Amino acid sequence: MLDRSTIIGFILGVVLVVLAIVTQGSLLIFISFSSALIIGGGIISATMVNYSFEDIKTSFTAILSMMGAKEVDLRTDMELLSMFARRVRTDGILVLDSDIQHIEDQYLKTGLQLAVDGFKMESLDSILRDEIKSREREVDTSINVMYSMAESAPAFGMIGTVIGMILMLQNISDPEALGAGLSVALLTTLYGAIVANMVMGPLAGKLGYLSELDLNRKQMFRTGILSIVEGENPRIMEKKMLIHIDPKSRAEYIKYHEGARISKERDEKFYKLWIEQQNKEWDDLKAILEAG
Repeated sequence: MLDRSTIIGFILGVVLVVLAIVTQGSLLIFISFSSALIIGGGIISATMVNYSFEDIKTSFTAILSMMGAKEVDLRTDMELLSMFARRVRTDGILVLDSDIQHIEDQYLKTGLQLAVDGFKMESLDSILRDEIKSREREVDTSINVMYSMAESAPAFGMIGTVIGMILMLQNISDPEALGAGLSVALLTTLYGAIVANMVMGPLAGKLGYLSELDLNRKQMFRTGILSIVEGENPRIMEKKMLIHIDPKSRAEYIKYHEGARISKERDEKFYKLWIEQQNKEWDDLKAILEAG
């Protein structure tokens, strides 16, 4: 689901624009099929010329994926990987074989499966890096497509304005035709500005922000997976993964674990719960593990 700031931003923008209109006149006079056709058709045609159909499809898939994205707490991911690391140091990498199918994040799932399958460190690292680069290229293309749409909208708004002015001047002696032409001229510019500055531009910016979070999470997973395969101490692995967490959350995590003792009983309790808790807030997970 889109995060709260995105939803509030969209709603607030629409409400303020509509409120500004209805306080001065009727909302119906701002509805024009011709203007919408010019903007919509223009954006679609220009985008299809600039990009392949697959790139456009990928972009809208990314938008839909963004709308369904879940908020994640990287500290919960760290707890999970640390627990896995301790199990591997005790029983070997194959102990994760039955757990991998329950992991929801596809990148982590694939990485651990490759590790269990016995891929060498160099090959595993190369595959994990290539997956991140591939995802980065895919997101960059999607962002560029949306920014291209945002740039095209005002341009087609101006084209609509010129069309409306020509229609108006050709029928300057007819008051009704004069009004229709002027309406198309002004409303198309308005529609272009709204699409560019309230829809496509902000969506491109939000996708860029969310992709940075996703890539950072993948980088953290990569660090953890390689550390597990290398057989490093889980504490060392945690120190490497902490650089991917924001300073405030990092400080809270370090402070908690300085005073907390990771016992076998705690790991066993977490192991029974991790499937349901893997994408929950760290504070909620911590409360559950401390209870009883």
